[in-house]
Amino acid sequence: MIIRFIFVLVVIFFNNILSMELTNKLSPELNSFDKKWEFISDQVMGGLSTGNLEIITEEDEFFYRLNGKVTIENNGGFIQFRSIINLKKSDYEGVEITVRGNGANYSTHLTTKYTVLPWQYYTHEILTTDSWTTLKIFFRDFKKSHFYQPQSFSSDDITTVGFVAIGRNFDALLDIKNIEFF
Repeated sequence: MIIRFIFVLVVIFFNNILSMELTNKLSPELNSFDKKWEFISDQVMGGLSTGNLEIITEEDEFFYRLNGKVTIENNGGFIQFRSIINLKKSDYEGVEITVRGNGANYSTHLTTKYTVLPWQYYTHEILTTDSWTTLKIFFRDFKKSHFYQPQSFSSDDITTVGFVAIGRNFDALLDIKNIEFF
């Protein structure tokens, strides 16, 4: 068990080295994303899900596309993309995203300084349609993944934000643009 845990940590470290740099040209404000994003799948723990993260340009705007095949075979079941963030303010109330997809449910995951293990996070489910939809998700509406995490957190506690296709066998197609804290 300890060897598997160390392996997961090493793979996560190397994924950080191989991350792609994405820039949000649309929103240069301090609370928008101008970060390095990384793609991660359940293969870090022996799963069989596959996918990729792309930058797509459409009508002079760009967005991030998470695309792949999620399978729960071999104890797997997720693909995601995420970014490390460091908010210096504690008064943000949530995250606003513009999203579209293939009609499937996806998750927004936040990790905080209180979620130190890879399987700990706060989650909020998002339902997609084939049209762009802007969602305002309040931090108070995120659910914790484990009972021993604090019930609430402030924005300056957040360490990563991610978008995840998880938990069942399906083809994932999730587009995200205009990610901002409010």
